[in-house]
Amino acid sequence: MDHVAFPGLGAKAPCRQVFIISAFLLGLMALIAAPGLQAGIRIYDSALAENRAADTPEHIPDLAAPLSSGSASVPEDPHTKGFESACGNCRIERRESFSEARAARIAYYAFVPRGSKEVARYPVLYLLHGAFDGCTAWKDHAEKEICDLVSEHRIIIITPEGGSFGWYADSRVVKNNQIETYFLNELIPDVEKNFPTNGLRGIAGLSMGGHGAFVLCLRNPGVFSSVSSMSGILDITLHKNQWSLAKIFGPYKGEYIADWERHSALRLIERSANTIRSLPMLITVSESDQYAIADNRLVHKQLEKMKAEHLYYESPGGHDWAYWTSQLPLHVSFHARRLCELAKIERRQTLQRQ
Repeated sequence: MDHVAFPGLGAKAPCRQVFIISAFLLGLMALIAAPGLQAGIRIYDSALAENRAADTPEHIPDLAAPLSSGSASVPEDPHTKGFESACGNCRIERRESFSEARAARIAYYAFVPRGSKEVARYPVLYLLHGAFDGCTAWKDHAEKEICDLVSEHRIIIITPEGGSFGWYADSRVVKNNQIETYFLNELIPDVEKNFPTNGLRGIAGLSMGGHGAFVLCLRNPGVFSSVSSMSGILDITLHKNQWSLAKIFGPYKGEYIADWERHSALRLIERSANTIRSLPMLITVSESDQYAIADNRLVHKQLEKMKAEHLYYESPGGHDWAYWTSQLPLHVSFHARRLCELAKIERRQTLQRQ
């Protein structure tokens, strides 16, 4: 029988003995390591579920994190404030905090340019989701597209939480549906405190979010410097019995009618002649969109009547993510161009004052 040297067994030992002892030691080590290994697998699965659309290695958490106080250092839960990942030259951060206006913990995602050596500050585009969705919708459906656009245009994109049927409004019917207040008093200050912004903001959205973009912009002149809508529900008074609108604004009768009209983009445009004269506006809608085409054509007609400069496009497609994703580059470049022009004007004025 062949023999082999093996530390701790004397000079030599038969190969069969070496094999048995080695197998025993490996089995013992596996038993000791099993709890930690299982914990690592759970961590990996949790993070992978959060980043199921990821396509870069940086999305995968480091399972070989250093030990602290005798236990593994567990990566922060991606559902808490501060979770970060990366996609090309774009950093993605999920922030969450308690909202006084909404009496709940509310999250949003920030897509931030990275790779710049100088200390840079960027304009911000607030990109709103539609009904049935939340702040993860844009990330779930268009993460790579958003990252590419952020990298190209050097603009921060924020995808806020507007509630499945919150309509981006303060409701006097639903106590905790105070989303306009949340935007103005909590979300925007948090973004500008924690990210390198230059104070210039645009707002865009799809469907319910297209409504939200125009209504938040027109109800709060000066807060946003550009506005756009994809398939926007731009006159909610045409949809009295749809999409839980009556739950937010009350039934369309009596004292509640005024609330509906104060939150109709079309009615706000009619009353905002001074604001819209200097407001860059972009509206896109699918020509076969049964939900939004009537609203959009009415708004376009009203803007033409008021001789208000705006961009309006109808194109093939549906009321769906294929259409919205196809429209995203146009909308982001529209806002980036306008906001960068404003930044140059402000910089020039500052130099002249000096």
